[in-house]
Amino acid sequence: MKTKLVSSLRKAFPIFILLIAVGASAQTKRPLTHMDYDGWKNIQNQALSNDGKFLAYGLFPQEGDGEVVVRNLQTGTEWRQPAGARPLATPNLESDEPPPPINITISFTADGHFVIFSVFPAKAETDKAKREHRRADDLPKNGIVIVDLSTGTPTRIDRVRNFQIPEKVGGVVAYLREPEAARPGAGRGGVAPTEGAAATPPAAGGTGAAAGGAAGGRGARREFGSDLVLRNLTTQAERTFPDALAYTLSKDGTALVYAVASHKEETNGLFLVAVGSDAAPRALLTGPGKYLRPTWDFDQTKLAFFSDRDDAKSKQPKEKLYLWDRKSDAAVEVASSALHGIHDGFVISDKGAITFSHDGKHIFFGVAPPDPPEVDPANEVLADDKVNGDLWRWNDEHIQPMQKVRAAQDRNRTYRAVYHIAEKQMVQLGDLSMAEVTPTEDGMWALGADNRQYAPMDEYDANYNDYYLVNTMTGERRPLFTKHPGNLQWSPDGKHLLYFADKNWNVISVPEGKITNLTGKLNVKFWREDTDTPGVPPPYGPAGWTVDGKYALVYDEFDVWQLSPDSGEAVNLTAGAGRTAHLEFRYARLGAENRRDPEARWIDSSQPLLLRATNTDTFDTGFYRAHVGTAAAPQKLIFAAKNFTAPIKAKDADVLVLTAGTFEEFPDLVITDSNFSKLQKVSNANPQQASVNWATAEMIHYLNDDGVPLKGILFKPENFDPNKKYPMIVYIYEKLSQNIHAYNPPQPRHTIQPSFYASNGYLILEPDIVYTTGNPGQSALKCVLPAIDSIIARGYVDEKNVGIEGHSWGGYQIAYMITQTHRFKAVEAGAPVVDMFSAYDGIRWGSGMPRQGQYEHGQSRIGGSPWQTPLKYMENSTIFMVDRITTPVLILENDADTAVPWYQGIEFYLALRRLNKEAYMFSYNGEPHGLVRRPDQKDFSLRMQQYFDYFLKGAPKPEWMEKGIPYLDKDSEKDRFKQKTGIY
Repeated sequence: MKTKLVSSLRKAFPIFILLIAVGASAQTKRPLTHMDYDGWKNIQNQALSNDGKFLAYGLFPQEGDGEVVVRNLQTGTEWRQPAGARPLATPNLESDEPPPPINITISFTADGHFVIFSVFPAKAETDKAKREHRRADDLPKNGIVIVDLSTGTPTRIDRVRNFQIPEKVGGVVAYLREPEAARPGAGRGGVAPTEGAAATPPAAGGTGAAAGGAAGGRGARREFGSDLVLRNLTTQAERTFPDALAYTLSKDGTALVYAVASHKEETNGLFLVAVGSDAAPRALLTGPGKYLRPTWDFDQTKLAFFSDRDDAKSKQPKEKLYLWDRKSDAAVEVASSALHGIHDGFVISDKGAITFSHDGKHIFFGVAPPDPPEVDPANEVLADDKVNGDLWRWNDEHIQPMQKVRAAQDRNRTYRAVYHIAEKQMVQLGDLSMAEVTPTEDGMWALGADNRQYAPMDEYDANYNDYYLVNTMTGERRPLFTKHPGNLQWSPDGKHLLYFADKNWNVISVPEGKITNLTGKLNVKFWREDTDTPGVPPPYGPAGWTVDGKYALVYDEFDVWQLSPDSGEAVNLTAGAGRTAHLEFRYARLGAENRRDPEARWIDSSQPLLLRATNTDTFDTGFYRAHVGTAAAPQKLIFAAKNFTAPIKAKDADVLVLTAGTFEEFPDLVITDSNFSKLQKVSNANPQQASVNWATAEMIHYLNDDGVPLKGILFKPENFDPNKKYPMIVYIYEKLSQNIHAYNPPQPRHTIQPSFYASNGYLILEPDIVYTTGNPGQSALKCVLPAIDSIIARGYVDEKNVGIEGHSWGGYQIAYMITQTHRFKAVEAGAPVVDMFSAYDGIRWGSGMPRQGQYEHGQSRIGGSPWQTPLKYMENSTIFMVDRITTPVLILENDADTAVPWYQGIEFYLALRRLNKEAYMFSYNGEPHGLVRRPDQKDFSLRMQQYFDYFLKGAPKPEWMEKGIPYLDKDSEKDRFKQKTGIY
């Protein structure tokens, strides 16, 4: 007996020691700090080789240099190459989110022997150049890296603007070098390209910016080319072609076509290189002038482009459209402004794209009114003598700010024309009376849209169009709809148009024009039933057309429906399984292996249909398999309490890559097959998370004051102790519970980060909010306070230390709520609207749009104008009740906010100041709606934490709250703050 006891103790002792070690480890985990931001990494642009043997992806920290990881999926061997620091994209001035960084490009050769990717300059190099005040042309440039997958050997090439590889064969790459730094009077390559061209992200293959070349807009500087290099990847032999501005490499890898833009204009032209041959480039067309937008047809038997060679010496050269057949020696002119078919007052324009119909029989291109004549420098009006003034006329199509924002777009607008190759006939399809024209895949018909009559209604109502069916052979227009609010979608065969109207899906047969309601007899709603704005509810959406045009697939709340435009039959493709199990089924496109193939836009009904499923109660996700043409419950492949992203498939192998994450688990890359039989994790982006006290996310359920059942998310520290009392911060917007499985990296922002705050000892509550028209403020109050009560009832909330934070719409709701309740110890309201009367007639300067529609039909949910419902505007405006506020307020309102007029924050601050109520307002100079500059993001993130720590945790009062930041001291205060905190 004793022996057995000793034996049991011996077995139990290691387990006991292990439990102690685990417990000690959990106790020693540190909280997140602001110093953790920069090194937290993310994965981007994952790509698979065609044979599924290799995976490559970018791994970049939030700030600093990243790398590209190339992994052999069969052996597990990894090669890593430095990839520099990603620059930021242009901010979306209407968004409260910072702009995403620019991505790299990763491309495997078709034979799977090489992977090529773009890289950025190292951060230290760029920072050094900026400190030296170098010109933009002298800053470090992007490059590419070529990795031999048989050995892992890298070849790095600097100063590369973009590259292309052939789609169907390996062994070759073409890349365009950056021009030499611009110098006055410099020779070849010495003049910088048009603004923005060098910043275009490197592109791989196909047409586009690299292939088509930039078109010269009005006032654009003349562009000159640089060295184009054709490299044999096996032998590393290179051929260089000078002064190339645009180029395109054929899918079969046998032809490289490039346009020359030289300082010696007589050498300009479009040239053909026979890849694999040492023969000199063959001229397809030469002479002074520009050669722009070389574009292949789908089968790559023909190539079209623009040139002004015949008119190059004119002050306003006229473009012509040229066509080269690969069986011919040279390109031929096919369309010019002088030919019959173009309307009076229009010319061919290189500002529009060139596209072919799928069968290659029709070429679509742009025409436009000619640019106004250039002003003779001798007659130019001096700046001091110019009149600067705008006229705002009551019946203008758009108000002046919208016209200003859209000026470049309108200046470069083109109207679609077509050249029918066999008929040798040109027809202008669009013009000022019908600006938008969308042709069918076969090019025989087009859909025209005219919104002129309804353009002013964009500002306060929906977008409306009159639609026409256009015969592309004759240009004849047949009216289809007047004042239609939605979009119409062509079927692949061009026989039907699908559209949503009156809460149903309909089709129009072409050319007969017969309308069939496909869903009107079904006992299912296809419009979003949870819509709580005053506008018309949108549809759940279409999945798309099958490639044969036989079916259109659309969604109800849960299931996928198969609609037959010919028979009018509607079949529940998922047999109601979604509604039964509360699963939202949505078509998951398998990262099309050939994104340039027009057919990749359609659904291949001969293949199984992959559906991503989301449980609308728990927001768990997974994948199911269904089949077009059958109505059976879909087959479950995988389902879990995770957030699965849509997979990318290897072109020629049953290998898929996707991410699988939760709030607690970073979405690393996993490899699987089409049955999802096993998920193999193949990346580990943020191993440092294991050493920090993270957070957990829990779904909560509660009733609002109207008895509506709602959900929310409660975030707790990883080391949560139910016997303790925690301060709590509420974060609000609208519905947020769908983010239960969304990973939340620590990062500086203008709003609180649940992972960061929970790691530092807070509870974070994100409740859902639903609305009734005319009562947005009260609706928020009726949802938020019951959610707080439901958590306080659990016994672990320090109910005297509850704060609330939100931005934009969230900021409005907070500003309103603190006039109605004293529940909160401290609040932060970012970019809040406090006066609905003045905000109604404000302008969203980012888009130039008036804000009126937001109140009448949109998010602000008043449901009418101030003269229709004046009391509703007053009842929901904080400014009329600001004297009731007793809560300290922190306001973020930047002085370049283009979404919410920043005077709203000023109104709020001045009213609180006038009443001697505790208020602080940060306004970051030049920042838009959300903070964009990383130093500003870091600065406010730390100050907001100090603010909440002071009020909710009893931390020392920060100096900026105690003493303020006088204007004369603002720079030195930032320096002191930086030195003290070390976060930026």
